[in-house]
Amino acid sequence: MPPNAVPGQKFPTVLMFPPDVFYAEYGDNGVPSERVATRDLQQAGFLVFQVDHRLAPPGKLTGQTSTGRAPQQTDDAERQILAALADSQCNGSIYLVGGSAGGCLALWCGLDSANSAVSGWDNNARLKIKAVVSLSGVTDPSNWNHRGISDADYEDFEFRVDKYVGLTYPAYNYATLYAASPVSLITDGATSSPPVELFASQYDSVSYVQQDEMYTALQGIGASVTNPLFGKQ
Repeated sequence: MPPNAVPGQKFPTVLMFPPDVFYAEYGDNGVPSERVATRDLQQAGFLVFQVDHRLAPPGKLTGQTSTGRAPQQTDDAERQILAALADSQCNGSIYLVGGSAGGCLALWCGLDSANSAVSGWDNNARLKIKAVVSLSGVTDPSNWNHRGISDADYEDFEFRVDKYVGLTYPAYNYATLYAASPVSLITDGATSSPPVELFASQYDSVSYVQQDEMYTALQGIGASVTNPLFGKQ
């Protein structure tokens, strides 16, 4: 909670999605960058939740019986948003921040206008999302162009997205991978988006072409989007 909060006060609310490569668990306090970002947001007056979701193998949560593969993780993310909206401390405005795999989940929720698998999720719920920040987020798992990253990082990217959709590395299936892509929601008819800021960073296994592809797609539906690129090679 923000410092100096008083009982009954309501706040704009940030959901922080971890850079967990779709299958890693970092604990409730998040990675160091999440903890720093959370503190900064609290100081700025936001209520912040660091959220969990099911994990794909090989890092499934203890006791998890489901596969944790797409779309289970995005379903969980939407349930977390609904839970935040129902929280007595939330003022009804939601902001999403995610890195890497978490950036993928944040972008998906910002574009998914109707997911019948999640009770209560609809376009009215989505419109509560006021902005999305994606830091080196995966925007299209089917796009295996790896400009700007090493071959080793590229192989790591392949491994992660295969695990996310249920393929066995190094398998490639365009339809399966693209169906789990936030970009596919635009292709399938999304006509609006909250404001989005996309970051691509050096020393990451997600190529900057992922951000470029989403930037172009969002521009195509007239979304407010900025695309700061760092370390572009």
